[in-house]
Amino acid sequence: MTIGFGIGIPVVSWGVIENFANNWSMDFARFFGFQFNYWGSLFVAAGYIGMVMLICQSKSKKTAAYTRPFAAAGRMAFTNYLVQTIICTLVFYGHGLGLFGRMERIGQILLVFVIWVLQLIISPIWLRHFKFGPAEWLWRSLTYKKFQPMRRSNN
Repeated sequence: MTIGFGIGIPVVSWGVIENFANNWSMDFARFFGFQFNYWGSLFVAAGYIGMVMLICQSKSKKTAAYTRPFAAAGRMAFTNYLVQTIICTLVFYGHGLGLFGRMERIGQILLVFVIWVLQLIISPIWLRHFKFGPAEWLWRSLTYKKFQPMRRSNN
């Protein structure tokens, strides 16, 4: 984790600084600027893998309380992916608000944060009542060629 974040974050940060210095020029970003993120993200990913493994190995009840919403969001990954795609197309494309290329980076980060928080709140609530997310249910039903039971039993 330390090596991954220790190498990856400085490399990616250096790339951001270089891209800002070049005014996010497409010519610079396409041929040189993306290299920082490309290579740095491999190390950052290794850092995240290490961090998740450390968290998963923890036996603390406090850790379990924090990880439960992430587990629920993971169990509904397909549904959450589709929902965030729909939200973002409504925000950015012409059939919605049409903000593509007009929303500042801070606004983009805030939008991502809001979507994540909503998914971390809604996913556990949904899974208290249902076995799967809607997209996961549909996928399972199509796979088994039979409607799968969706509701949790009240046992």
